[in-house]
Amino acid sequence: MNTLAISIGSNVALGIVLLAVLYRRRGPDEVRLADPVDALRHYRSVDPAAQGRALLASDGRAALLELDDGRLGLVERRGRRWAARELQAVEIAGIAAADDGMITLRFADFGWPRARVRIEDPALRRRWLDRLDALRAGAVAGSSVRREAHDA
Repeated sequence: MNTLAISIGSNVALGIVLLAVLYRRRGPDEVRLADPVDALRHYRSVDPAAQGRALLASDGRAALLELDDGRLGLVERRGRRWAARELQAVEIAGIAAADDGMITLRFADFGWPRARVRIEDPALRRRWLDRLDALRAGAVAGSSVRREAHDA
């Protein structure tokens, strides 16, 4: 019985020490996209030959890409890594826009259910909402962007 108590106690102490070490190593994630070239570089992890233009989100945590061949792409910070994907009509389950400039894309994807891109410029935000809605409308007849608030 005494050895069991010692084993349990040492495992609890070791667990507390490991949690403390992990907590201290966990810091704020201040990594942001530097510029459109940086966004395109991250997108090339899924499409090495991709060429195009990127629009950085206002907070630098995401980018929407217009590729030269007409496709659209997305780069977003997911945890401590950059994730990139081509935006395809059948994968977009919904699009929402808010007054604060946030565009939320909902995906039919268990591993990546949504993405958020903040575009503060109303003209750019409208342009991208129109592009995304047109893409989604290609797969779902009669779809429309659900507007949570009107752009100013």
